[in-house]
Amino acid sequence: MKLLSFLFLFSAALNAQEALIESILKDVNRDSSDKVCKSIFDNLYESFESDEGLVNKKMGLATSDLIDYKMGMKSINRQLALLLDGYMNSLSDPIKALKWIAAMKQEYANIYHTSHPLILLYEGESMINGKRAADAYKHFEGFLKLYPKSVMAWVYLYKMEPDKRMAKTWLSILKSEHPNHWVVKELQ
Repeated sequence: MKLLSFLFLFSAALNAQEALIESILKDVNRDSSDKVCKSIFDNLYESFESDEGLVNKKMGLATSDLIDYKMGMKSINRQLALLLDGYMNSLSDPIKALKWIAAMKQEYANIYHTSHPLILLYEGESMINGKRAADAYKHFEGFLKLYPKSVMAWVYLYKMEPDKRMAKTWLSILKSEHPNHWVVKELQ
């Protein structure tokens, strides 16, 4: 009986989440010429890729801009900021996080007709957190094909590489090409 109650509550929570996502995507102001929202995504992603790490000027700017942007009821592409916020608030539940990411990935593609490496990074991390390592590995392989200079994609592939010799090769490449990157510094 407890299992049935749990399944009912879990289903209700997912339905509520899907309804919230649908309401965010209803009656929105989409504009592919908008550079503000794209800049927020760029600055967040570049913070992961920079040697400085997450405590840097771009991260502070992006975080502040994200708050302002999602609060602006008439902001163009505001739904992307709301979807990103929804994702960030669901990090403790990988299933929910992946639903937010899927909606954000689709909406970003609808607006800008491309993917964004921040969304791909978060998607892969959510797969890892959801104990879907094989899916995450394939995801990061595809990510790296789209964005071959992504340090974070290389890092995750190194961390998940089942072949010890290949992992050593990737670590050597990371250490030689990105010795000052905040994550690479901690890799052994």
